[in-house]
Amino acid sequence: MVTSSDIKKIFGTNVKKARVAKGLTQEQLAEILDLQVQTITFIETGRTFISSEVLAKLCNYFNVEISYFFKSRNPEPTEKQINLKREINRSLSDCSEEVLSSIYNVVTALKK
Repeated sequence: MVTSSDIKKIFGTNVKKARVAKGLTQEQLAEILDLQVQTITFIETGRTFISSEVLAKLCNYFNVEISYFFKSRNPEPTEKQINLKREINRSLSDCSEEVLSSIYNVVTALKK
């Protein structure tokens, strides 16, 4: 079951990801949207929601569909996952194309 709180958190997380991906500070985004910096903080942490006017400004500025801000994304990787991926990359660095292809097939089969 989805709650109002869930929606605000998902929305806020996606606003923050869009802002960071564009290299903006909260202050810069606040200026673009004509909002207070504290409001941006509250949006990104899921403490408040926005008007349809601000939603339209966000979509236009980031050039995304409305649905972008409401989609649940995969959770952030854990430290262990990050370290395992690094170790796998190191291990694969000197493999031939044939070995890499075999490893890819194994990984693909394991994910099913």
